[in-house]
Amino acid sequence: MESTAISSNIIPFSQPAAITARSTGTVKKQESSENGLQNAAKVLSFIWDNSNEGMRLTDEKGTIISVNSSYCRLVGMTLEELIGKHFTCVYAEMENREKMARAYESRFKEREAELQHEKRFMLWTNQILDVEVCDSYVESDDGHMLMLAQFRDITAEKITHTALTESESKYRGLFANSVMPMFQSSPEGKLVNANRAMLKLLGYSNFYELAELDIARDTYANPEERKALTETLHQKGYVVNTEISLKRKNGRVITVLENSRTVVDEDGKVIGYEGVLEDITARKAMEKKLQEYVWALEKSKNALSDLNAQKDKLFSILSHDLRSPFSSILGFCDILLKENDQLTAEDRLQFVAYIQEAAQDQLSLVNKLLDWSRLESGRIRMEHVELDLHDLVRKNLNSLMGLALQKQVKLQTNLPPKVMVYGDKHMLSQVFGNLLGNSLKFTPPNGTVTVELIEEQSNHWVIGVRDTGIGIPEDDVHKLFKIEEKYTRKGLQGEKGTGLGLPVVHEIIQKHHGSISVKSTSGTGTLFLITLPKSKPEAGENILVVDDEHGVRLLHTRYIKRVLPNANVLHAADGTEAFQLAREFNPQAIISDNDMPDLDGLELVRNLKADPATSDIPIIIVTGQDSDSNREALKQYGVTAILNKPVTPEQIAKVLRSIDLGQTTVAA
Repeated sequence: MESTAISSNIIPFSQPAAITARSTGTVKKQESSENGLQNAAKVLSFIWDNSNEGMRLTDEKGTIISVNSSYCRLVGMTLEELIGKHFTCVYAEMENREKMARAYESRFKEREAELQHEKRFMLWTNQILDVEVCDSYVESDDGHMLMLAQFRDITAEKITHTALTESESKYRGLFANSVMPMFQSSPEGKLVNANRAMLKLLGYSNFYELAELDIARDTYANPEERKALTETLHQKGYVVNTEISLKRKNGRVITVLENSRTVVDEDGKVIGYEGVLEDITARKAMEKKLQEYVWALEKSKNALSDLNAQKDKLFSILSHDLRSPFSSILGFCDILLKENDQLTAEDRLQFVAYIQEAAQDQLSLVNKLLDWSRLESGRIRMEHVELDLHDLVRKNLNSLMGLALQKQVKLQTNLPPKVMVYGDKHMLSQVFGNLLGNSLKFTPPNGTVTVELIEEQSNHWVIGVRDTGIGIPEDDVHKLFKIEEKYTRKGLQGEKGTGLGLPVVHEIIQKHHGSISVKSTSGTGTLFLITLPKSKPEAGENILVVDDEHGVRLLHTRYIKRVLPNANVLHAADGTEAFQLAREFNPQAIISDNDMPDLDGLELVRNLKADPATSDIPIIIVTGQDSDSNREALKQYGVTAILNKPVTPEQIAKVLRSIDLGQTTVAA
């Protein structure tokens, strides 16, 4: 045996039939002393025979002098088999008996003892035994020193302890490695334990950071939720699927479900809480997005219903307006055919003039209707070039100057040079020609019609067409741009209108990604306000959204504005329009649907990457397709990111933050 060197512990020892106890010093031979020694010997003998611990006496060579019955049971040998044998006889052959014997003799010589230690060895029966050993030295009657070794069998204890250790290890392993965030906290609001999933959930690198926090103040988005939760735990002892909002280390708020219970001591006092959390932030976002889609669908449904009603109303108006002139035309034609001989030359000229006027009105109506229809359906081809509105407006004024002089109305402009826009020259000329013509119609002599620059914004021009005419009744202002209303009235000199001019103007402005509004007061005058994008907007301000669904474009715009509050979001309904806008405005990023009519996402990407003017624009493709080949093709063309439908605001924010957007300020 190996031992730890300590001071020798020498005690007198007496055992019947082996050693007779003697006292050191002067022996008093009084009867009382003899009785005391006899009693002590009886006590020692009783302990030796009845102890549950195995006891063994060995001499300096390791020879067994005596053993008790417990030792015999422990090693599985009889008294006769042990007395006089070396103590190593109880060990298996595989044990190094010689080494053990040398160590024993050395320790005995130096009087080294291990007061208490644990040892594992293999018996001669090949049984593994764990024992607790206590060594001490005793002196025999003849003055020889002996070693008294006491053995307590702790094999069962070790097995139990090992099982408990393994069980605790498994529990700790399950706790530490669980994919579900798990925690233990105190009633005072401190975390006393948390697994790795919990650290990841809250964004901390180690538990010590969490342990320093006040749970209610530092991890709850709303501390009142913590108070309500603990009250429920105290009342019921548990909570199930309770929704709470927590703060991550970076301040981001997440939504989780908590399942937890109270931990109580023997007296029933609450000493803590333990539970499991489930992150449902993504699920909540999906639910919110789904609700937004439901709202968008409902909105689309209502819009379609309104469009249906508008279509019915429009058809009703057009059916009347398209048929009415033919009554006059056919009537006069019938008179000319049947009563020609009875008519004077003057009558014939007058009837032909009526027919011509009605035909011209009808042609104007049909032309306006066709213009609106082609604009609305996107069939009209627009040739966008860079234009100076100063020059375009000046040409329109010159063409109408004769009419203005005839009406004694002053026609003027204060637009400065270099009011540059990208647009279709003929369509924008039609816009200003129509607005100026309307103003001249309703402005009395000595009045003024002016085209002016109202405001220059960072990315837009705001231009006004102002007159000092009779104005528009307040109740009629909302009808001006609605084709289904077909609002018209005669000019001051009886001029007729089709009622379709302003709806066409409205469509043209929208096609140029601008807007038009009107301010008017009866008897005072009218101001039409036109907002058009600059041809060269400030850098870092344009994001192009491409989708054939109007509702999706609006949703994506809202998501972009959360990250880029000052961005100018351009819209395109198909790939062809998107490519044109990309060339015109050179946006800092394009977010496009993949599945679109005519020019789809992949074809749009090909065109953009093939054009040197647009090849460097980051492109984000939104797709609902599961085709790996489609994805690979998009990646080969250098798409920045591919997002799966439905897209969340967080996904768009993450991608936009990863893109170098020049001077654009990206919100955190």
